[in-house]
Amino acid sequence: MSTQYISQTQYGKLEDFNLQVARGQIQGHSTVNIYGYQPAVAQTFIPIWENATAYTYPPSAITMYIAGTAGDTASILITGLDAGYGPISETVVMNGATPVATVKQYLRINGMQVTAGSASNPAGVVTLKNLAADTIYAQINAGVGRTQAAIYTVPAGYTFYLSRIDVNTSLNGNNFATYQNKTVSPNGVVTLTQQAPFAINYHTQRVMPRAFVEKTDVQLQCKVNSTTGVISISQEGYLIKNFTE
Repeated sequence: MSTQYISQTQYGKLEDFNLQVARGQIQGHSTVNIYGYQPAVAQTFIPIWENATAYTYPPSAITMYIAGTAGDTASILITGLDAGYGPISETVVMNGATPVATVKQYLRINGMQVTAGSASNPAGVVTLKNLAADTIYAQINAGVGRTQAAIYTVPAGYTFYLSRIDVNTSLNGNNFATYQNKTVSPNGVVTLTQQAPFAINYHTQRVMPRAFVEKTDVQLQCKVNSTTGVISISQEGYLIKNFTE
């Protein structure tokens, strides 16, 4: 028997569609909000995340290790994808600067945040790394409480529909930034879309949301024409479960 997910509210059909999705009242639909921030973007395209570098994905599903600074005992919710790109998550209690292993193995990390029930906020930077501790897969900066990484992978069995992007910079005068959306398919095909130079703010509100199929890696990237600049990105869209026959 097939399962079909329809874009119609279950309750309050006169209520705004977007509010109903945010409230979880439309079966198979959820919101995706992605935020990125980097204070030192230079002349090379990078994803907007906590480090002014390219991002490296895990080569396979691996155990991750989370650590902070001495005295950190915060509870951190990790969300990501398993070896089959299925959604997984878990909460890990930190042990200061001593790495704590995840129970699950992750092929992709889509975010981390301090849980609402955490006993404390981390005192410093929190990193999620591999066993060798030579690659950062996610990071929470001090005082932020969550990752700010414009990096997302679409789970298996879902399609992500991008509806809005806003990019802001500290630039002015003759300095400008260029934005691009970089995707990598499960087969390794790289696509660059929506390459656009801008000075202060870039805004896109799509009339027809752009679809990204399952297992697609999405990075919102920027570079600056000269000097360096502070850049922040916010992106939102719908994650909709695919029809099953």
